Amino acid sequence: MRFIGSNLRTARLFHGMSLQELGEQIGRSKQFLSRIESGVDIPTSALVTSLCDKLAVLPDFFTEPDPMPIADEQCHFRKQLTTKVALHQIARARGELLKRMVNVMDEHLALPKYDFDEGDASSAEAIEQAAERAREHWDLGLGPIQNMTRIAENAGAVVMPVNGLAAEIDAISFATRRPVIAINPDGRSACRTRFGIAHEMGHFCLHIGVQTGDKLTESQANRFASAFLMPRRYFAAECRSALRGSRLNWTALSDIKLRWGVSKAATLYRGRQLGVFSEEQYRTGVISLNRRGEARGEDEDGQIPLEVPELIADSMQVLREAFGISRAVLAHEMKVQVELLDELLSARFAAGSLPILPDNVVTLGRASGVRSRLRST
Repeated sequence: MRFIGSNLRTARLFHGMSLQELGEQIGRSKQFLSRIESGVDIPTSALVTSLCDKLAVLPDFFTEPDPMPIADEQCHFRKQLTTKVALHQIARARGELLKRMVNVMDEHLALPKYDFDEGDASSAEAIEQAAERAREHWDLGLGPIQNMTRIAENAGAVVMPVNGLAAEIDAISFATRRPVIAINPDGRSACRTRFGIAHEMGHFCLHIGVQTGDKLTESQANRFASAFLMPRRYFAAECRSALRGSRLNWTALSDIKLRWGVSKAATLYRGRQLGVFSEEQYRTGVISLNRRGEARGEDEDGQIPLEVPELIADSMQVLREAFGISRAVLAHEMKVQVELLDELLSARFAAGSLPILPDNVVTLGRASGVRSRLRST
């Protein structure tokens, strides 16, 4: 069968390896590997075996096309605009393998249906209205959102922390049939992660078929996230409560953060956006956060627990208990070795609820309940 060079590139980048680094490990030049990835040369069976050993994939990984290839306009990053291209590529490869795992799960399980409405990004007012309609569509009211991750999962997205993303990248998402949001778990506060998920959901709603990553589309997704997490009809009054005369009331700002699950920096920005805080008050607030040493991490961050995505853990439990699909079988259907699957899952299980069980361990007591949640979510 035809060797697919782009699949080699995905596997290499998943491990964060350059052509030079991979070449040194298998005794080939980076130029030769580049020709293989571009389809100019075809590797021998012995070289394929070496590649499988180094990259923890199965031979079929290189010959079977991706059943759901991702176009550039379906891939969204929440990142610093100056992030290096190489870091984008590694993050995308990590997300690609997550998407492949989700595709396999989708073949066996009735996961929640896609439920994102398309919105208009033509103006700030249109984005505000899109966020308000999303809240109305999901029957969320206008108060604080208790669990941002669960809302995304109930709307048909898969959310999962993924190791190996660069510090400059908060999240990467794919607007495919089954939306996937890979979040960076490394040192992120709950507030930052919640905003990142809302940002990616903004891309799903506002940027269907639009290539993102520039300053405009990032600012549009940020506006959606702000409007979704801090709806103007309620939040303007909250911001007014954080003023004592013309001065900012930091105790009130702390209370707002703990109640709404948004950072003080986000509250200051939203208050200025809504016309409650003046430019001078906003600037003073930002300077004060810097002076307090809260520019990178705010004092209350430890009081807000991180949200734990549930869908992947529940899905793996149901696959095992109801269908007899172990990690080894799941990895085989992905055309990868268990070692790679465990690396993909490591951040998910380190974050939270379930250990990675040995393949011969089955806890039958939870099967029916988990299956019911998946089919009724």
